[in-house]
Amino acid sequence: MSTIERAADLLRSLAQGPQKPAASEGAALQPDAIERIAESLAAKGKSAHAAGATTRTFKVDRSRLREQSMITPDGERTAVAESFRRVKRQILANLASPKAGAPPANLVMVTSALAGEGKTFCAVNLAMSIALEMDRTVLLVDADVAQPSVPRALGLQADRGLMDVLLDRSIDLSDVLWKADFGRLTVLPVGGAHKHATELLASEAMRVLLRDMAQRYHDRIIVFDSPPLLAASEAGVLASQMGQIVVVVEAGKTSDAALKDALGRIDASPVVGLLLNKVEGPSLEYGYGGYG
Repeated sequence: MSTIERAADLLRSLAQGPQKPAASEGAALQPDAIERIAESLAAKGKSAHAAGATTRTFKVDRSRLREQSMITPDGERTAVAESFRRVKRQILANLASPKAGAPPANLVMVTSALAGEGKTFCAVNLAMSIALEMDRTVLLVDADVAQPSVPRALGLQADRGLMDVLLDRSIDLSDVLWKADFGRLTVLPVGGAHKHATELLASEAMRVLLRDMAQRYHDRIIVFDSPPLLAASEAGVLASQMGQIVVVVEAGKTSDAALKDALGRIDASPVVGLLLNKVEGPSLEYGYGGYG
């Protein structure tokens, strides 16, 4: 049974009327502009090793995390924490059996079909849960150029990030990384918005940067909070470079048609999992299914 067929089974009892996804198309770059940007980005892959060298730290706002029902660095035992422990185990299990020719399995993208389904909530919780492991570190990347939410969720104020590194060769990756105060979590904000974000994320230099980051730190999981698949073209570009993709599905909201459309856009990706979010129930608030 394919991922799309499993998704249809999962949503059959939850589906509502079809929803119209928002359309977004990146403006095309002129060939000479692409060439200039490619030259500017070529050196960035060489500095990816700096991902573990940042000394800037920030204090995670634990009160804010609790207000949002998110996992905290203190490791409190909550229903959400227990649910993401199970999600995390699936992610980690796939690291042990990578697929030949596929992108590195420690590049993990969290997305959704539509906006508002809780992808940032799930991305932050997944990163926090992995950061509580004894032998793992996490780099949480805010890759939602249009609506960055990760820094706000954690209480981090940052003006520069990934887009600035891709646009300005004088900025090193270590200049825009922030290390959390509890040690195993590092955050890469998205930085300033750019009209050619799709082309930048699709560039060969970005691909080299990702591969270098993934290979130099084999114990590090790199979690990307991506834009929704049906709302922004950047999501599809990122998906093509990811080793694992988690698609967040909001129970009772996401239509069968929207989910099928979204999954059809990443059908060639090596490992795709469905994370059922906002499930109403007395004991389990967040469900996980369809991983494989």
